[in-house]
Amino acid sequence: MNYTVNQEKMGQAAKALHERKIDLWLILTSEGSDPCLPLVTGVKTVGPGAFLIAANGARYAVCSSIDAQDIEESGLFQEVIKYSGGLEEALASLVQRLAPSRIALNYSKEEHLCDGLTLGCYRWLMQTLKDYTGEFLSSASFLTELRSIKTPEELRRIRQAIAVTLEIYEAVFQRLQVGMTEKQAGELFLTEMKERGVVNGLDRTLSMPMVLKENIAHRQPSDRVIEPGDLVIFDYSIEYEGYVSDIARTVYFLKEDEEDAPEDARFAFQAAYDAISAAQAALKPGAIGHEVDAVARQFLLERGMPEISHATGHQIGRETHDGGTLLGPRWDRYGQAPYGRIGENMVFTLEPTILPGKPPYILLEENLVVTAEGSEYLSERQKSLVLIRS
Repeated sequence: MNYTVNQEKMGQAAKALHERKIDLWLILTSEGSDPCLPLVTGVKTVGPGAFLIAANGARYAVCSSIDAQDIEESGLFQEVIKYSGGLEEALASLVQRLAPSRIALNYSKEEHLCDGLTLGCYRWLMQTLKDYTGEFLSSASFLTELRSIKTPEELRRIRQAIAVTLEIYEAVFQRLQVGMTEKQAGELFLTEMKERGVVNGLDRTLSMPMVLKENIAHRQPSDRVIEPGDLVIFDYSIEYEGYVSDIARTVYFLKEDEEDAPEDARFAFQAAYDAISAAQAALKPGAIGHEVDAVARQFLLERGMPEISHATGHQIGRETHDGGTLLGPRWDRYGQAPYGRIGENMVFTLEPTILPGKPPYILLEENLVVTAEGSEYLSERQKSLVLIRS
């Protein structure tokens, strides 16, 4: 088992705790219940357990004796405390020994990926630490940052996921044909995934991407038949060593007498392409999420396109929607995510979608990393409609 990412993340966590004057981060878990565990520790417990990271960099695990071996062999913790009876006494004793003034716990109103402490576990913890006189506070601010700011190893894995995704797209486009159903087109991806030993990044199974001839939505491919003159959207992700891509492409199936897509389709494609270029120029450290969204949104409106019905972009990493700052409008449904500040080494999608209306529908989705001065594309851009001959 490779714990490089977890070593990096625990180091990030200790630094974040120190900067915020938080003494201790306590992650309570059973059966891997907290969604932060794959990112932070890389190990989990079957029985009740706790992982603790201190601002001085010290790391502790409290677990049953049957859970201890993997945790000890990971080499991630300076001290692994094994209990034989119950977790309560061992955890309370450790917290008393460390004597922290402030303890961060995984609860959040806004960010589900930071809300790993269930109500029952919270009540149990309050009873277990009833003699603790310090302060409890949410870990959401630094855990969101931990997910968002990618380490060198995380970036390497994301780059590889993107490279494999583009390779699969290229192979599939060579085999697409008029007359296929959406499902048959989706099955081409399954063949390529099997050959490369990868799975869909959305559900972590060998499943099809979204193949959308019409009814543009998050849905599985259907039995709709692709005909000459159809635009078809492919929205696809693969997982590589725990990290994912998220790339969409739009394909036009030529009629027999056509050499190129119709003018309105090409115009809409160029509008979406240029909107991504404009958003990329605005995607830089210090920018606010809704500011980047506004650039792409206004760009398309000025070209007579329908208003984008969702966010212009989102973060990717361990998940295709990795939380944190959202490149979205200031709509109630997005909460505080569009108000987040963009930082170096965050990885985003840009996907200013043109949905059915007067122009044809177009979805291009690229992946980018924020750099010290701006941002750069991780995915090779789709520069024109993919054309499939009848």
